This record gives sequence, C-alpha cells and structure tokens, in this order.
Amino acid sequence: MKRSFGIDILRTVSIAMVIFRHFGFYSGFNWGYFAVESLFIVSGYLIGQMLFHGYYATPVVEPAALKKFMFRRWLRVFPLYYFLLIVKFILAPAIGINIIYYFLFLQNHFYGVSFFPVTWTLGIEEWFYVLTPLIVYIFMRRVSAQPKHMLMLLAGIILIINLARFGWVYYSDRPWGGLTGNIPLRLDSPLIGVLLAFIKIKYTGVFNKIHRLPVFLCGLALMGVYIWILHIVRTPVDRMNDFLWTRTLSFTILALLVAMMLPYIEKSIPEPKHRLLKFVSAFMKWGGKLSFAMYLTHSDVHLYLEKYLHGKIPDLAIGWLAVPITIGLSLLLHHFIEKKALDWRDKKQPDNWQSKI
Repeated sequence: MKRSFGIDILRTVSIAMVIFRHFGFYSGFNWGYFAVESLFIVSGYLIGQMLFHGYYATPVVEPAALKKFMFRRWLRVFPLYYFLLIVKFILAPAIGINIIYYFLFLQNHFYGVSFFPVTWTLGIEEWFYVLTPLIVYIFMRRVSAQPKHMLMLLAGIILIINLARFGWVYYSDRPWGGLTGNIPLRLDSPLIGVLLAFIKIKYTGVFNKIHRLPVFLCGLALMGVYIWILHIVRTPVDRMNDFLWTRTLSFTILALLVAMMLPYIEKSIPEPKHRLLKFVSAFMKWGGKLSFAMYLTHSDVHLYLEKYLHGKIPDLAIGWLAVPITIGLSLLLHHFIEKKALDWRDKKQPDNWQSKI
C-alpha cells in the first residue's frame, strides 16, 4: 500500500509526543495518552483498508484471505516484539512463568505491565488484529457481505463497546487510568479507523465529503476537547475521575475527531519538493518506518541511562542523550530484524490487493 506523507507526519509526531513525555521533556498533563489515541485510529484505518480489499477481492470471502491477513500482521509485530521480550526476560528473569501473559498479550488484565510498560497498547492492538478480521470474516460468510450490512456491523460494535464502557464506569466507578488499558472496552478507537477505511472503499462519495470538511474546524474542536480536559486535570485537584464523560465518551469523541481529519491528512498534505526541505521529508518517512521499534525501545533506553547517570548529569540531559541512542538502536533493529521479517513476509504473501481493485 502506497505510503502517505501526511500519515507519516501524524505517526512521527504522535510517537515523538510519547517519547518526549517519557524522557521528561514536558510534565503536567500527559499528552502522550492522546497521541496513542491517534496511533490507534491510524492503525485501524490502515489495517481496515488491507482487510477489506483482501476480503472483497473475490465474490465470496475465502479462508485464504483471512490466513493471509493474519500471516502479514503477525510478521509485522511478532519478530521484533518477541525478540525484545526475550532479551528483557534474559536480563530480568524474576518475572518467571508470568512472562506467558506478555507472549499472549494478556498482561493488561492478568499480570500488569510493569515488566514492559509500553506494551499496554500492544495488548489492545493485537487483540484488535485477531478479533476484527475473525468477526468480519464470520459475518461475511454466515450473514452478509453487503456494504450496508457491514456498515451496520461496525457501527453496532462501536456502539456496544461504548455502552459497555458506560455501564462499567457507572456501576464500578472505575477511574480513567483503569480504563485506558482495558482491552474489550478500548477496541472502539481502532474500530473507528476501520469504519473510516470501509467508508473509503465502499462509500467513496461519503469519504470525499469528509475529506472536504474544513479541517481547521475539526482541529479546533479537537483542541477544544484537549483544553477542556487539560482544565479539568490542572485544577488544584485533578478532577478527571469526577466526571462520567471523561471516563467514557472522551475516548470516542477524540477518536472521531481524529478520524474526521484523517482523510485530509492522508490526501492533502503533499511531500515537500524543495531541496531545503528534503531533510524534513526524510525524517518524517523514517519516523513512520521506525515508529514501532522506537516505541518498544525508548522507555528501556531511558531507564538504563537513568540507572547509571542519575545524579551525574542533569535529568534533562539524560533525556536528550536517550534520543540518538533510541534512534540508533531502532535503526539496527529495523535493519536486522524488522525489515528482514517484512521482506520475507512480502515474498511469501505479497500485498498485491491494489491490482485487484
């Protein structure tokens, strides 16, 4: 699938927000959580396009389409993730048999994420990668493959997740921090991206109307929600858990606003052609390529630097030192593990859906 420079910018900026937060470059309200929300939407949007182009390539969805999708997804995530997980286990084996939860992406619910903190998002994404293609496949095979029915299915699942989250918070008074990593109650964000991808493929006119929306209005609305939440958090007492909407609807509102901006970001942000801006272009492209490796490694890089350099140099200097080390390590991991796995994947199961449109 052809890369979008606009989406590369969004992914690079989002991962940078997460990393800068963890490196101590800014404090206060954790914007990294909402950067992760953008990454969920982008992931669902890109995955949704690949999924539906594969499933609708034949008059009746074939089992081979499901197998191909799963194979390509697993080769995208598993090699690098499991390599780093094994390395961490060798360095810190005290976790013992509980490491199995990390291999099965169940750490969010059954053990905790302290061993590999950034993987709380992987728990959500991997179960999304497993459940979404299976549910869609079964629905298309057993119920209907008509676009209007698929649209109702996706919208219905998103609605059910929102109602379940509302009920869970209403009756248990669960705090906001206890919901962010709850897998079944957080799958609506990537599914909103899938819904947008389906609209792009099957309802082009609607997608083009979304693309023509005044993007600055969506951006202002997004910033308005951010500022509202920021005000709630920055009052003398953090009141994020005092409101029902901040623990329920806020996730969906933010996801929908990002999704409404995504068509413009994808189609209307051109790659700069001026030679003086080539560095910016290359930085954004490589940021998109290395985003997964940087996300998985940055926290541990900073942790080890703090362990050996804390008190010897300023904390902010440790953060700046962690940046090039994270980038360098990510380049090595991308070249020797990630790229080799992806090349082998493309050789075994090429992504040739564009020829079948």
